[in-house]
Amino acid sequence: MGPAEAAERLLIVSSDGHVGAPVAHYRGYVDPKHRCDFEDWLAQYVPLWAATQAKDPGLPETLSEDYKRAWMQQAKVAEGAEGTWNPTRRLASLDAEGVALDVLFPDDQSANSPPFLWFAREYNRRWDQEYSPELKLAGARAYNRWLVDFCSTAPERLLGLALIGSLADVDRAVEEVRWAKANGITGGVLLPLVYYNNVEPFWNDRRYDPLWAACAELEMPIHTHTGSGCPYYGDQPEAPILFALECTYWPHRPLWFLIVGGVLERHPGLKLVLTEQGSMWVREALFMMDHQVSDPKYAFGARGHLPLKPSEYFERQCWLGSSLVSRPEIEARHVIGVKKMMWGWDYPHIESRDWLTPRENLRKVLQGVPEPEVRAILAGNALEAYGLDLGKLEPIAARIGPRVEEIVAA
Repeated sequence: MGPAEAAERLLIVSSDGHVGAPVAHYRGYVDPKHRCDFEDWLAQYVPLWAATQAKDPGLPETLSEDYKRAWMQQAKVAEGAEGTWNPTRRLASLDAEGVALDVLFPDDQSANSPPFLWFAREYNRRWDQEYSPELKLAGARAYNRWLVDFCSTAPERLLGLALIGSLADVDRAVEEVRWAKANGITGGVLLPLVYYNNVEPFWNDRRYDPLWAACAELEMPIHTHTGSGCPYYGDQPEAPILFALECTYWPHRPLWFLIVGGVLERHPGLKLVLTEQGSMWVREALFMMDHQVSDPKYAFGARGHLPLKPSEYFERQCWLGSSLVSRPEIEARHVIGVKKMMWGWDYPHIESRDWLTPRENLRKVLQGVPEPEVRAILAGNALEAYGLDLGKLEPIAARIGPRVEEIVAA
């Protein structure tokens, strides 16, 4: 294929995909001193969402079992579940849909939660039933070691994110980030999914500066993602609805902690990516921050703790992984920041049908958007956020990418 023909195809980078080994498979990746703990965890493990095993009847109803059954009967859903742990299957899915690269978050919807991290806890499971920081780190390490093997199949297309499990021991968190980067996990770091309480100090605490410094030095963006990490919603039938109404709010919180706490000022090379939590909210949040930090009735504002406006730190160091992106968000893209929005297909999650028919969904949601902006949302912004090598991705896009006219209306 010549350069002219290649230019007629779109480079697509997904900012949000999910992977994870079938839980028993983590046994070989868990440190031997925690194998007994792992067996105890495995014996209690209850799959969630589109799980292939029966849910514990002792837990109250959350999601509709009828809906899950119908969902799992689709052949493509079964292929998607396999694609979370089988890299060959995943690459076949990427090829079929024209996606050149996938940014990989951990999963919990196909009986594949990382050990000890309660990605699969029900919304009515109390937060104080979380595992210890030591075991959370052990689970993160097991997942990271498995992820190295998964991504090694096609490192130019499978961009993994490291887990650190807990912020309780900053030195060990830094050690894990350095290990991950050295061993091929180069997409960045996912912050622990506890966004609502301060069992550990919040992200503005200066004790975390060595971690932010290491992530900046290693060019490892830090991420938040919707999902677990929300408050205890109780055991009533409305619990999953309350979760769904609020789950996209909680992962916003590190944005203002990191900006107002001066983290992005002290670490100008640090990047923050906020994934699968909508994007309409960000401008109102930045407006409020810009106002509050300059308000003279606060000593913070009067003394000018931050040399830049919060919105300027956002423009310099933050991006939005706009999974499940909606047409209203696209219409508001210039208000939100057309250079900040990154499309993601959320493969293979039950709450997102985008990954089942991505080209069709892209045609609908991007209708009327100029081609340069389409290219930015589908790949260009991700190239900047992750420092990706365009030279390695262009030949892939030339081979599998959709033709421009398939997505961009004349």
